[in-house]
Amino acid sequence: MGQNRAVCGLLLLLAWVTVVNTNSTVPTCSICQAIQKPNLGHVKLLFEDLFTHNNEYSNLVFPHEDQLATIKVNMKFALYSIPEFDEVGGTLSVIGRLKMAWFDNFVIEKYVPQRHVLEAINIAQDDIWLPPITVFNSVESLTPVGHSGYEVTVTLTNGYIQWEIGVVTKTGCTVVATDYPFDTQYCTISFTPWGYSNSEVSIITDEENINLEDFIENEEWAVLESTQELSVAANRSIISYHLTLKRRPVFFIVNMMVPVILLGMLNSLCFVLPIDSGERVGFATNVFLTFAVYLTILSSELPVSSPLSIMSYYVAAMLSVSSVTTLIAIFTIQVSIYDPNEKIPTILVYIVAFITCRVCRKRYRRMGLRRHQTFEKTPLEDDGRDPAAAGEVTDEDDDDEDDIEKYRFGVSWLVVGKTLDKIFFLLFASGTLAVSGYFLVPLFMKLDTSIA
Repeated sequence: MGQNRAVCGLLLLLAWVTVVNTNSTVPTCSICQAIQKPNLGHVKLLFEDLFTHNNEYSNLVFPHEDQLATIKVNMKFALYSIPEFDEVGGTLSVIGRLKMAWFDNFVIEKYVPQRHVLEAINIAQDDIWLPPITVFNSVESLTPVGHSGYEVTVTLTNGYIQWEIGVVTKTGCTVVATDYPFDTQYCTISFTPWGYSNSEVSIITDEENINLEDFIENEEWAVLESTQELSVAANRSIISYHLTLKRRPVFFIVNMMVPVILLGMLNSLCFVLPIDSGERVGFATNVFLTFAVYLTILSSELPVSSPLSIMSYYVAAMLSVSSVTTLIAIFTIQVSIYDPNEKIPTILVYIVAFITCRVCRKRYRRMGLRRHQTFEKTPLEDDGRDPAAAGEVTDEDDDDEDDIEKYRFGVSWLVVGKTLDKIFFLLFASGTLAVSGYFLVPLFMKLDTSIA
């Protein structure tokens, strides 16, 4: 009997579980059965009631019951790329995305949830009121952004409008190229609701800077920082996006600075060239013309309105040094080929002899004292002997006296010329290093290796 009761109880339990599972598959929620799925008919009905019927909604009417109210437009800007930055023209080309949002009370005035079913819908931007957002500092045109092909998203439950568009524009940017090619530029992109005062349409934002998540790096310029600023100018709400751009200088170092520095080093080498080669003046002239070409190229890369760059001052200084080098090279050649029969000024002889240490060397010192040793009087002259036998100067010795006078310490015009070459080589070599250090050291201190 006990076993039969246990079997009966187990069968009753299984039967009860089966009945419960069967009943749970049957929907008992009448609300779920009443929910409608949106279809094409609902969309057509929505457009007819809200936009077509009796033309009750107009995109020309300020979308607020109180026409003195202020519509706040929340704006966000994302930068995609910087295709071009024209320093000479002072323009910055950008490609980005502008996302705006606001509330429109009129668009949901005829909306009935049970009738229209849809809670949000995308419509063409030409069918709804839009704030005429304009690039305030554009150099092309002051027309509102957007295109008829864009759409806006309308949240029908509360009238929240979202408008997302692409922006391709060219704005003005003041270029300061003092530190070229290690310069940093500060550019601004400003937007304003053209035609509306700050009391009618006010721009707000909940972001602190530009969105750079999808930004494609520029090969010449790196974006160091971005900020944004809300302001009111001429009773107009303005949002400004500030970009800090740093030039990548490797290209300009290799193609501009290194050749100029090497030319400066070659500039003084013209004094090392032998005078007999006949290439000294041609070499100096070629270096001078090369500096002139680089100065022309450099001036074409920078705006006229910008303060002159340190690099321009440096090239101009080296151009001046090169011109002086050319003139002095011609002068030293003339000195070296001067008529050897012309007497060298005594003061110049001693200066050259001192610089070349000829007064210190025994061989040349004897040449400087030979005249006095040869032509000084002897005791035999006072005894009435023959002057020639006593060693007195005769007519035959006059020419020797002139030669000794002309080449005292072995200094000739050729020696004077070579001495001047050595002096000017050292002078211009050290001057070139000093000029290069004065201009280039402060410039290279501004090099940012992280973006080079």
